[in-house]
Amino acid sequence: MALSPETHGVIVTHGIGDNMKPGDTLADFANCLADYLMESPAIDAQGNKVYPEIRREVDLTANPPSVALHIKSPAGEETTWLCKEAFWGDAFPPPKASVVVWWLLRQNLKAQIKFVSEGILTDPPNQRTYKFDLLQREKPEWTAGKGLDTRFRVKLSLAGIIIPVLAAFSTLILFLIWLVQWVPPFGPLETVLKWVHKLDPFLSNSLGDVQRYIEHGVWSANARARMENVVIGMLNDTYGAVRDITIVAHSMGCVLTYDALAEGGRIAQETARLQALGKRKKLTFVSVGSGINQVFRLARRSQSVFGRRQFLRSLAKEITGYDENSNQDAASLQDRFFWLDIFARRDPVPAGRLDISIINQAKVDLVSQFKSRRVINKDSVILDHTTYWANKDTVMPRIARAINGGAQYPWPEARITTDRLEKRTWEAARFNLFTKVLVAAAIAGAAIYFGLKLAGVI
Repeated sequence: MALSPETHGVIVTHGIGDNMKPGDTLADFANCLADYLMESPAIDAQGNKVYPEIRREVDLTANPPSVALHIKSPAGEETTWLCKEAFWGDAFPPPKASVVVWWLLRQNLKAQIKFVSEGILTDPPNQRTYKFDLLQREKPEWTAGKGLDTRFRVKLSLAGIIIPVLAAFSTLILFLIWLVQWVPPFGPLETVLKWVHKLDPFLSNSLGDVQRYIEHGVWSANARARMENVVIGMLNDTYGAVRDITIVAHSMGCVLTYDALAEGGRIAQETARLQALGKRKKLTFVSVGSGINQVFRLARRSQSVFGRRQFLRSLAKEITGYDENSNQDAASLQDRFFWLDIFARRDPVPAGRLDISIINQAKVDLVSQFKSRRVINKDSVILDHTTYWANKDTVMPRIARAINGGAQYPWPEARITTDRLEKRTWEAARFNLFTKVLVAAAIAGAAIYFGLKLAGVI
């Protein structure tokens, strides 16, 4: 294991969210990445810890925002990871909340809810599966041939009963919210209407980004251009010469990245031009908590021809180098392009590993150009999607390896160790125990309150 020399380019892009500001995602990502490296000391011959040196060179007000990590490994090797942000949060105006709600009502909610619930419940076999028990922290690895264990089969059976009810309830709620958009506030309804209208920013600025990107080709092209401009800038060494480029995208940013790397795009054209000049650079795509599964499913029911066709494209052959009709060397393919998909097992956005139909659509070599890895964040449906940039145990080591060329970690102590796995598992177990105790206390408190109320004590 060794720190790869020269300068490596890193492009970070965010997902959907309210009040996104340029530099926010890049700062959180780069800080966690640097901290993880600094917490990975080597042991010298005398048994002393030798820490790496990380110097941060930051300009978050630049266009694009920039963080350069100048790294000196415990062995004395040096390199620079030049990180830029592709910010697209202001690329289009948010649609009205009523438009978003009506759009959601026209989707197949039952299929979406079923997809999410099954993805969360199944906990698919991938590396090692951990049992969150305070006494027994690990259980043996599952194999695909054994199928799901009994508990998950029971959960899936219950989900089959609950999903139609939940879909009907969700549709009713959305319809009522849509009606509220047209009801003027008056009398006793005013308080209720004001409370419901508090959902408007989330509907417009968050889900509205998804609706706008799928349904409106001009606005989505404007958002996609933010990624294209930064990638093309790195391909042409606009920000300084880089050896290769790693794109780290989160949530909806993964959709934008796939779209930018697809056939017929500007990045494909520029890659082909540079290839002819002998200036090709490897591209690595790291999708984290990807929204690709969800958005591609929504796009199939798009009301626009653009929406239905845009997300059926494969990744550009000029970028991947893959030709399904010929035998190709695995090493040369991996040296052209690699896709690493990271998802937390309780994250409802990816809802499990990337769908095989999308991988096949992308047209990459499944052996040498794609890898899927499940991680543990908080093991919480609510928090898993927003805590990737705080995971220094199993997320950042994988990203660092991808930036370092993909073949090896920057130095041996920076790999995913048993201690890191146990630490991450234990923290999730404690968090889940705390959550269960808190919920149980809240239920017990509510029961006591209503019991005393009915008894006339209070």
